[in-house]
Amino acid sequence: MQETHLNFSVAIPTYNRPDDLGRLLESMLGQSILPQEVLIVDDGESPPGLIKKWRHRLETRNLKLVYYKKDHTRERRGLSESKNIALGIAGHEIVFILDDDLMPDPDFFELIMKIWESNRDGHLIGVGGVIRNSRVKPRLERLFNKFFGLTSRYQWDVNEVGFQVWEDHMPKAEKGFYMHGGVSSHQRSLARKLGFAGFSGGRTALEDVEYSLRAKNQGYYFIVEPAAKVLHKESAKSKESEYQIGVKEGCNRKIIFRLNSRITLKNTLWFFWANVGWTLRLFLAGWFPRGLGMARGLLKNSPKNKFRRSSPIGK
Repeated sequence: MQETHLNFSVAIPTYNRPDDLGRLLESMLGQSILPQEVLIVDDGESPPGLIKKWRHRLETRNLKLVYYKKDHTRERRGLSESKNIALGIAGHEIVFILDDDLMPDPDFFELIMKIWESNRDGHLIGVGGVIRNSRVKPRLERLFNKFFGLTSRYQWDVNEVGFQVWEDHMPKAEKGFYMHGGVSSHQRSLARKLGFAGFSGGRTALEDVEYSLRAKNQGYYFIVEPAAKVLHKESAKSKESEYQIGVKEGCNRKIIFRLNSRITLKNTLWFFWANVGWTLRLFLAGWFPRGLGMARGLLKNSPKNKFRRSSPIGK
């Protein structure tokens, strides 16, 4: 096991996926360096026996397990609220936030922490890894993205009209303004100041896109380390239909643009054109219900209470 000078916490938001959660925790025990604590923020009903089992197993490795069951009578459902809770109760300045259906490579934590140890300039807010089983974008898709304004001069960015740009397959670590939300680590003191937007949670809620664009606008940046890889074993479990997911994404893209972009004629036209391209890409990929939902979400009026920025709880 390698020495590290910085302590760190790992937070796992979860929702009724005990098998996925167990696989992630198992893979964490094989890491070359270990966190000082593991936080599970539960939006559902994880079996008590599972938590008891993993508390015992982690304690045998001198790891503290903190289990936080959300009280839905006073706390909103959704990923944003879970992330804010994790940032509030974490005991260390570096906090990893991992999706529960990931399996990190054995050196994942070590590679990310090396970046943190050598880059503490007050403006680095997050360090992310990449998804090893993501597909390579073909040349035709890259041309398509460029034509519809779905690009940036950075490989990892949220562009001026709120569309995320990413490249999992790159040769070396790079500075940028976006990272995968579920393959991420954060400087807790800075991330708590921003907080995650109170979107509706779940898949493609875009809370990480909004967070990244707001961080960029305030002068912060991210570093993505392509050597730090995870396997994404995407769970088939979802409480939402593909159509509902599309509607939510369309609504949230309008909110992100309205609140975080310069509303000029040029940007308004760019935003419209980029949405045409993004929706068309869904249809071309065969995701017809999601594409229809996206179009519906863009056309409907967004409720005024759809968006809320909440501050993390805790110390």
